[in-house]
Amino acid sequence: MIKRILVALDPDPDTPIATQYAIRLARRFDASLTGLALIDMENIHASVGTGGIGTIYYAEQIREYLTEENRTEAKKLLTSFNEMVEEAGIGYSTEIEEGVPYERIIDELKYHDLLVLGRDSHFFYSRPEKETKTLSKVIKKSIAPSLIVTENYREIERVMVAVDESGASARTLQSFVHLLPYGKSIDIELVNVVDEESESGWEKARLMLRLSAAYLKAHGFDYVTESIFEKDRPGTRLLKAVENSEPDLMIMGAHSMSAIKRATLGSTTYDLITKSPVPLFVNN
Repeated sequence: MIKRILVALDPDPDTPIATQYAIRLARRFDASLTGLALIDMENIHASVGTGGIGTIYYAEQIREYLTEENRTEAKKLLTSFNEMVEEAGIGYSTEIEEGVPYERIIDELKYHDLLVLGRDSHFFYSRPEKETKTLSKVIKKSIAPSLIVTENYREIERVMVAVDESGASARTLQSFVHLLPYGKSIDIELVNVVDEESESGWEKARLMLRLSAAYLKAHGFDYVTESIFEKDRPGTRLLKAVENSEPDLMIMGAHSMSAIKRATLGSTTYDLITKSPVPLFVNN
């Protein structure tokens, strides 16, 4: 059951969509929302750098300016969040945290059931185009699942689950089942990309899907189908599957297929986060 939802706020267009998803879930579970705005002190200090004795004063002035600029932006984000949530009649709280963004998010997430945020998450407000790897670090190190959204809202009725032999894949499916964010009447398609073009490879894929389907059905999910795809780069093949099946949500483990890319995210996870047209439910 979901009772506390953390929404990480930044200036990107997908933040209001993340808030909309969070409101929908809060209304379903009578849950409360926490809007979190972040002051990225790590990048503020890095952007100023260090210099000789004669430049220390000016560096400190720049740091103070950037910090105040980011605080102003954070307050604007909280104002927009407050307006959306109050209009929806949902209970909420707000916080502004200063420090390293992924550390602050992970600390807050210890006491929440779910994180909702946009996939284009840029928490260094002074340079919103800067890639900070905050999202990948949050997914890799947090103890609670994340719902990563795009710039378009959709009701969740059809769900695709990427199944592999990793522990992250199993834990993510368990998290989704235990939280029940969209009830049990949704359509679920379990998918696997075989890692070996042999009878044993296909049999392993069939076994993983069979066990996953049995787990779902034991928990009351009746509308479950299974699909196996020929060997391919998993991220590419899963994106094709999303395009063909048009689910409303993809569920997957953060370490899928274990190829390491982009701050230790699995390469498949990175492909889906950056390119998927649908939201992702992810856990590590």
